[in-house]
Amino acid sequence: MIEGSLGLVRGSLKEELVPKELVAELCAAMRGNPPSDQGSPSLESRVQGLLAEVERDSLDSQGYFVRKAMWPGAAPFAVCLTHDVDNIERPPEHVERVKDRFSPSDYARWRRGELSLYDNVEEIARREGRAGFRSSFYYMSAEYPLARARAAARRISRKGWEVGLHGDFGTHDSYPRMREAVERLERGLGIRPRGLREHYLRFDYARSWGVMERAGFDYDSTVGNNDRLGFKLGLAAPFHPPDPRWRPMRLLELPLSLMDTTLWGYLKRGEEGGFADFLRLMGMVRDVGGLFTLLWHQEAVRMRGGRIYWDILDELRGTGAFVGSGAEVAGWWRAREVPLEARGGKLITLGGAPPEGLVVQLKVEAGVRVRRAAGSLRSKREGRRFHEHEVSPSGGAFRLELPGR
Repeated sequence: MIEGSLGLVRGSLKEELVPKELVAELCAAMRGNPPSDQGSPSLESRVQGLLAEVERDSLDSQGYFVRKAMWPGAAPFAVCLTHDVDNIERPPEHVERVKDRFSPSDYARWRRGELSLYDNVEEIARREGRAGFRSSFYYMSAEYPLARARAAARRISRKGWEVGLHGDFGTHDSYPRMREAVERLERGLGIRPRGLREHYLRFDYARSWGVMERAGFDYDSTVGNNDRLGFKLGLAAPFHPPDPRWRPMRLLELPLSLMDTTLWGYLKRGEEGGFADFLRLMGMVRDVGGLFTLLWHQEAVRMRGGRIYWDILDELRGTGAFVGSGAEVAGWWRAREVPLEARGGKLITLGGAPPEGLVVQLKVEAGVRVRRAAGSLRSKREGRRFHEHEVSPSGGAFRLELPGR
C-alpha cells in the first residue's frame, strides 16, 4: 500500500524504513479503529514523510531516486467532486416552511413554476463544465421516482459526468440488498453504477467493503466523518482495502474529506466560516499532495450555506490541482498502478503502457547524463549535488538508463 501510494519502484521499499507503529496504525484504521489525530490527514502525512528517508537511501546506494508522480501532469494534489442526490423534489408546503433558505429571486421563480429548487443536477453540471471540471452524482434507487430523474441523469452521463449509487438503507452490510439497489437504479436510469457512497455514511468495516467488492463496484467514497471536521482514517489518498486474508481488494476507497452538511447541520457554521473550513482542510491535503474528496449535496446549492459551492469552484480553478469525478480519480489511480521496475539497478522501465499524464520524477547526481527512450525529459531543478528532472513516458518501450553503483 505504501510503496504503491508513493509511486516507488516495485519491491524497492525496505521493510526497515517503515516504522512498525505506522503499520500498526494503518492496520487498526482498516479495522475501524481510527488514529487519535483525525483532525488532519495524520497517517497520510507520515506515509508521505517516508519519502525523504527512501530518497536518501536510494541516492546513497544507487546514485539516483525515481518515483511516479501522484497525479496527472505532476499536479500538486487532487480534488474529487461528488454530489449525493438525496432528493429531487419537495412538496410545496415544505418549501413554504423553509423559504428563507432560498434567495428571493429563486423563491419567486419557483412560485411562478419556472424553477425546481431541489433538482439542480444539470445546473451543477453546467457550471462545473464552465470551470473545466466534471463530478459524480450518486442517486438513490428507492426514495424518489427514478423516471423523473432519468432524462437528466442520462444527459449528464453522455457528457462525461458520473452517475453512481447512493446506497439505500441496509445496503452497507447486505449483498442481496445491495444487488437489488443496483438493479433498481439500472432499470430506472438505464445506467449501471460503478461508484458508490452509502446514505448517511453508514459503514461496517467488517462487511461493507466485501459487499461492495462482490457487487462489482470500482470504488467507494463512504468512509468519512459526518458530525465533525477531519479525516476519519487519517488518510487522504485512494487505497485498496484489505480482504479478510489481508490481500488488497480490486475495490478502491476514496476517503471522504468534507461533507457540506457537517458545516451547516452539525457545526452550524455561517457561509464565511464554512468556506474558511473548506480552505483549511484543502490546505492540509495540498501539504501532503493527496486527494481532497468533497461531498456537496445537489439539492443544497440554491440554499443558504450550500450556495458557496460556486465560490469553491472558482477557488479550485487557481490551485493547479487535478480535479475530477470519482470515476476519473479512480480510473487515474488504477492506470497509475502500472509498475515502475528497475533492472540491474540502473535500467528503469514500466511494466505496461503508461497512462496519459503520467510523470516519472527523477533525481540524479550532478553531471550524470540520463539516457532515455520513448519519453520526453524536462529539467526541473539543478543543485550543486543533484539535478531533478520530470520524464513523461510515451508508449510501451519507455526506459531510463541510469548510473549504477
